[in-house]
This record gives sequence, C-alpha cells and structure tokens, in this order.
Amino acid sequence: MQALIITYWGYATIVFWIVLLAPSLVMMIRKRISRCVPHTEIPTAWPMISVIVPAKDEAETIEVTLNSLLACDYPRLEIIAVNDRSNDETGMIMERVAREAAAQDQASMQVVHIEELPSDWLGKSHAMYQGAQCANGELLLFTDGDIIFDKNAITSATRILLHNKLDHLCLLPQLARGGLIEMAFITFFGFLLTGGTFLWLVPTRWNFAYLGIGAFNLIRTDVYQKIGGHAAIKLDVLDDIKLGKLLKNHGYRQDFYLGIEELKVRWQPSAWGVITGVEKNSFASFHYSVIKLSLATMLYVLFFLASFVMPFLFPLSQSIGFLITVVLLHLCYAVIGVLFASGIRVTPFLFFASLALAFAIWRSAWITLKNGGVRWRDTIYPLDVLKKNLY
Repeated sequence: MQALIITYWGYATIVFWIVLLAPSLVMMIRKRISRCVPHTEIPTAWPMISVIVPAKDEAETIEVTLNSLLACDYPRLEIIAVNDRSNDETGMIMERVAREAAAQDQASMQVVHIEELPSDWLGKSHAMYQGAQCANGELLLFTDGDIIFDKNAITSATRILLHNKLDHLCLLPQLARGGLIEMAFITFFGFLLTGGTFLWLVPTRWNFAYLGIGAFNLIRTDVYQKIGGHAAIKLDVLDDIKLGKLLKNHGYRQDFYLGIEELKVRWQPSAWGVITGVEKNSFASFHYSVIKLSLATMLYVLFFLASFVMPFLFPLSQSIGFLITVVLLHLCYAVIGVLFASGIRVTPFLFFASLALAFAIWRSAWITLKNGGVRWRDTIYPLDVLKKNLY
C-alpha cells in the first residue's frame, strides 16, 4: 500500500508541474514582443502617451532611465518624473535632465515634487497617482526609476496594444546580469511567476488570472480614470499587480508580452539584496496570513522538495515519478533562465534558489509580524491598516 501511495504521489507531482508550467512557458516563448510586432500594422495616428516615473532616493539610476525614455522613437511622448520625498539628488537630477531635454527639443518632460505623504496612502501609489493627474496622454505608462528602455520599446508595445484592442498591456523585462547566485535567485522568482499566475489565462475573462508589472504597465487613460486609478488600491503594497487585478475585475482586457529586448532592469544589487528586496512584498502576497503562507509552504514541500528527497529514500520503481519531476523542473528552470537572459548557467542552482526564496518569504513574514507592519523607504505602514485595505 505504501509503495502504491509513493508511486501515485510521484506521478501526481509530474501532472501538477506540467499543468502549472507548460502552458505559461509556451505562451512566453510565443509572445516575445519583437516577434509579434511585425504582424501588427503601423497606426495612422499615434496616441499621446504620458510616461509616469516615480522615484524616491534613486539618484544612481534615474538619469539613465530618463535618458533612455528621451531616446525612444515614439512620436508623441510626455514624460512625468515624480520626485517622491527624496533625500538624495534624485529631484535635482530630474530637473537637470528636463532642462537638457527642453534645450535639445526632445520629448516633453515635467518634474513633479512631492514633499509630504498623506497618512492614508503608500508612497509609490501616491506618487503614481499624482503623476497621472498631470498627464495629458490618451495612454498612461507606469514604470520604475531603474528601468532602461530600448528606443523601440514604447512604439512596439503601443502597436501591440492597439492591434489587439487591449486596455492594459504588461511587458516582462530582461533581468540585467549580476552574480551567478543573484541570477539564480531572480530566475526562481521568474519560475514562481510562471507557475503561480496562470499566464495563459491573463488574456481571457477569468478574473482570477491577472497581471501587473511595475516595470511596464501601459493602460488607457479613460480606463484608469473609470476604475479610480491608484486611489482604489492606495494602501495595497502590491500596487503593480493589484492594478492589473483592478482592471480585470472591472472587465477590461489585458495581456502580457515578453520584452527582454525592449526593457532591462537590475532588480537587486546582490544575492542578499534579492532576499532583503522581497521583505516588503512577499508576506503581502499571502494577504498577511500565516495560514495561507503555511498552506503554500506545505504545497512547496509536497510537490517540490519531496521530488528531490524521495529518490534517495525509496527504490526507483516507486520514486520514478519524483525523478522525472526533478528533470522536468530543471528543464523549465533552464528555459526561464534563457527567456529572462539569465542563461542556462543558473540551472544547477534550482534547489538552492528555492530554499533561499522560501527563507526570504518566511523572513518577510517574521519581520512584518515583529514590526507590526511594513517598513519601506523610511515610512512605516501599520499591519492592521494594510490588512483592512487589501484589494
């Protein structure tokens, strides 16, 4: 009886991962934006786009981001840089870049300075909302202050959005190369994204399948206004993802594409930076619930860790399903590494990366519960307030 349970468990694990990973991987391979744009028409009239770039204490990266936007070939672009209470030279850099852009007759650029944060807002959501209030574009593009844009990025994305008659379009960026362990950790986040968000269902009407990407959220302005903008999610830590959920719940059309040639980001500066970088968001992904996090951990143990352990505990005739799962997981991890430009070099680190990220998520929960809230960019947000305002 025990042998039968082990055998069926192993085969169930194979099915579990095929269902979670295979459709999303196929979609990601097919939806590389550079391959899809040639099948779209060039618009006779380009809509004006307002690019909103919130930044707080990002003096090291903001100039590169803004200059990459100014170099874009999109014909009707308005850039709104939002300096959100920065304590470094972020605001001064924004002003200088704006002056230089005006002198060289580049795209229109304005700088918005925020001095105070209302008590009922998260900083980044408030900055994006304020930027949107200054926008004149028919489309809004929300991005981050550390993204590097290819000159064709916005043009290509707009052609896709118009051709497919979308209300919201996300682009998944390339993860700029760092150290090997750092890239292994980040690739595992891509692995979780692929397996946990039902990417192949994002273009459908199914409300539970939605997506939002902080690096590139392109949305129609009238749609943004109808759903209440960021005011509807002003105290939700997962602002980019919840913007996608908000749109989907209101019945609007969204989709995603792989933009590894169009966007580049160095997510965190080191392997440990990846661990600490998810401190704000990880526990929020489970609605600040220890029960939900525990259930997810149980699934991780039953369908991931067990696959690496069981072949050492039971004969091959019983554990063959787990062994096949291990091979399958490494193949999928390698494909994700290639898709996000980490390369197949990260493949042997799958097991280690999974343990590190499990640690990071539980660390996030521990710190949030210990502090009674989330501390982010010198601001503390009480846990009871965050729970009440989950979307």
